[in-house]
Amino acid sequence: MMKPAQFQTFMRRYFPTFLLGFFICLLSAALSATLWIDSHWRNHPDNPLFTMMSSAVLVLLLCSGHFAMVRGFTWAVWVVLPVPTVALLMALSLLGSGVNAVLLAILLALPLLALLVFNSQRHREMRRRLVELRKVRR
Repeated sequence: MMKPAQFQTFMRRYFPTFLLGFFICLLSAALSATLWIDSHWRNHPDNPLFTMMSSAVLVLLLCSGHFAMVRGFTWAVWVVLPVPTVALLMALSLLGSGVNAVLLAILLALPLLALLVFNSQRHREMRRRLVELRKVRR
């Protein structure tokens, strides 16, 4: 196990990257799902229900994937990566639908930034270190 000094070093190095990836994915999923459903099903009577259910599914995938990632499972990243991918596809489908250009640029930038964070060297190091810690705990 880690000593307190090692734990603080680990947290100081990797925790901001972990939180950045989590919150950017969360924000991109929430914004994309909300705007996509409001654009495509504007007058549908179950619009709020669809918005809540799609956001809940994306957030559930995101939270369970990050929890598994913290526990050191190697497959966890494949639970998280569909969330920004789906958010990016939803944002791309909004091109030409009359959504504000600045908002559309934000919707396109957030999932791309999330994918960039997950592909960064520091995030890879963190995942590798968490897998090593899982092997040590066994």
